[in-house]
Amino acid sequence: MKKIRLSLVAMAALSITTISSANTLGEALSNGKTTGDVSITYEKRSMDKEIGTYYKDTAYSVGSFGINYKTASFNNFSANIGMRAYTTLYEADDKGAAGNGDASERFYELNGKNQDTDVEQAYIAYDLENVHVKFGRQFISTEWINKTQDAINVDANFGNSSLSLIHTQRQGRIYSRDHRPMAKINADKGASKVAFTQKFNDAVSAKAYYFTAPDLKDITGAKVNLKVADVALMAHYAQTSEDVAGTEDSNILDLKASTNFSGYSATLGYVKVDEDAAFNHVAGETIIPFEEGDHMYLKNAKTTYAMVSKAVSDVSITGLYGITSYDSGANNFSKSEFNLWLGYPMAKNFNLNVGYALINEDKDDSATYTDIDQLNVTVAYKF
Repeated sequence: MKKIRLSLVAMAALSITTISSANTLGEALSNGKTTGDVSITYEKRSMDKEIGTYYKDTAYSVGSFGINYKTASFNNFSANIGMRAYTTLYEADDKGAAGNGDASERFYELNGKNQDTDVEQAYIAYDLENVHVKFGRQFISTEWINKTQDAINVDANFGNSSLSLIHTQRQGRIYSRDHRPMAKINADKGASKVAFTQKFNDAVSAKAYYFTAPDLKDITGAKVNLKVADVALMAHYAQTSEDVAGTEDSNILDLKASTNFSGYSATLGYVKVDEDAAFNHVAGETIIPFEEGDHMYLKNAKTTYAMVSKAVSDVSITGLYGITSYDSGANNFSKSEFNLWLGYPMAKNFNLNVGYALINEDKDDSATYTDIDQLNVTVAYKF
């Protein structure tokens, strides 16, 4: 039997519940909340030289309208449905997918056709004091499952212990700055993750997790968080077990130290990948802090970075600089990336966000990569 998308199942279940319990559900529906936004995003990417379809000059602007409705809770159940519509406002030049000025560089086509609308969220939630369940299309951000997912997501919290269970079938990106239509994960097999977190005291907590994409790969990992005075320390290690013939197992080490002082927030980070194999993931990641960071999961990649944030009047400012060395063939190369993010509330419910990225590649690896100068600007009115 043909599989039904989880997001559509969530909407169908809401409709059935509404019909069968109209009298008792009426108050939950009438007390629901509608929110939305009108956003315009602009992006310009300049390459030192154009390579393939991704590393090409682009300049475009896309407008989007998002509308979301969330019911009030009824017998611990609630539902959420959100849509987003896109339209291209400007392209410097139209040369096809990821060509000069082509908006499909960030706003993908689906099956060769423009997809101007998409379901941003569509889930049913069940919430008890210690157990929270979401079924359907939702945003998830956790190790190796990230961005928009068609998933079942269960969180259970008991005292200082918590258990997380996730199964996801499809993933994508559906928001104002990026639209990548939902696509299957691991064909029809999807991916699953179980994680257990234990808080020992106010200073120490630890997490252990297991991720599996059947017949493709498994990822086992652990994370420890430690707070010493005003410094927060994090150590995260993960290793893959590859099921595909010819693909080597890999591992990754992710270290981070953060602190706050005189109104500043500062973070130092170090990420190291197995010297014999790249670390490949299939349902997203949460380690890369950069706008690009294209090299961080390559074989023998070592990344050191520093990030500083500060609020100046109404403007939030974050700067990030890092250097990555990596192996390609028999050679080792090095590249750097600088990012700057600015956020400014121009008026009530009216926000401006600016991002800038400057990537300097190793000139000896110029056949594969190129320097990038990238600017993105997003203006959003939320209601």
